[in-house]
Amino acid sequence: MNNRSNHTLAILMTLAILLTLACKSVTLTPTPTPVPPTTTVPEILHFENDLVAFDYLAGTKIFTTGDPAFETYPYEIKLGGELAIGLADPMWIKSNTLYSSIGIFRHLFPPGSTLDEIMQTAYAEVPLQNEVVEGSGPVTLDGLDAYQKTYRVASGPLWYTLRDIWIEKEGGILRVSIWEEAYAVAFQPLADMFLSSLEIKDNLPPFEEKPTPEPTASPTPFPEAMLLHYEDQVVAFDYLKGLKVYAAGDPAFVCYPDFELGGELVVGLGDPKFTGFDKYYRSIRIFHRPMPPGSNLEGIMLEAYRQAETKFPQQSGVLDASGPVTVDGLPAYQKTYRVYSGEPAYELRDIWVQKDHELFIVSIWTEYTNPDDFAAFEAGADVLLQSLDIK
Repeated sequence: MNNRSNHTLAILMTLAILLTLACKSVTLTPTPTPVPPTTTVPEILHFENDLVAFDYLAGTKIFTTGDPAFETYPYEIKLGGELAIGLADPMWIKSNTLYSSIGIFRHLFPPGSTLDEIMQTAYAEVPLQNEVVEGSGPVTLDGLDAYQKTYRVASGPLWYTLRDIWIEKEGGILRVSIWEEAYAVAFQPLADMFLSSLEIKDNLPPFEEKPTPEPTASPTPFPEAMLLHYEDQVVAFDYLKGLKVYAAGDPAFVCYPDFELGGELVVGLGDPKFTGFDKYYRSIRIFHRPMPPGSNLEGIMLEAYRQAETKFPQQSGVLDASGPVTVDGLPAYQKTYRVYSGEPAYELRDIWVQKDHELFIVSIWTEYTNPDDFAAFEAGADVLLQSLDIK
């Protein structure tokens, strides 16, 4: 046997020994049986009062009679009546607004009137209705004859599908409104569960629509019990409870829209109900900046807004209150305007106050919600302005 054959034989014998050792050291185990994934069954709860009963998913927020927090979107759709009960998943609530909701409302039914007349009156002021014919017409709800009106309304870049079911019972009218934001995937199953389980009780409690209360005349729209006081070495003012105060330089205080008009922050206030992505969408801030020698207020303002315009073009806002004002006995100039960053719009209000060779800027910025909420916020801001003491 030549050397090459001996070498080949040695390699083969070595491989055989290694394979034998490997087989002895490896223990084969059976393939484990996969564990089937667990399926979480959503918990179903039951609601009942003197008016209705229905099933709903756990986690859904319930709104009771007349709850002012049941603020539905689109804002411009107001059909009257009084809220009896409302539902919304927290995922559909943004900035205290319900973008998809289910509500039961009670309407007065004056003697001699018809359901058709009540409906015509309710929809008379609704703008831009696009009726869904295949979703409108006579229906049955809880064994009762009813009429369903389905329509779409554009608000911002989205269309909203609104479904109202009108029922006449025991001399009164009930309206079940199912309003859905586009792409609200989880909404329809909840609506179907609600409708299929809805029971409208017999012997309904009497209903009298409450008149809108007259406002109480007072120096300010807010009693002292709703106000707190802030004071530091630079300013002092009153403000509404519920706002959170931030000192200058606090990294937790970030506001939107994200541009500034110059100067250093003295103090800021944010509304915790209007936050997202670690930013405040409703805020009041007081800035301070020196007046450069030879400058004037008009020139400083023009330059500040010119720079801001490159990021957020300014448009006319709903407030429309630009012009001279007085703050703490000092002449000042107020500028009001609107900017967009997608939807919704932002209503901005800046008050420029000159004191000697210094400028103070009070910036009152908010995401726009609806007329009533906006008016309440501006009234709260006015409390701060009217009490502001620049030291």
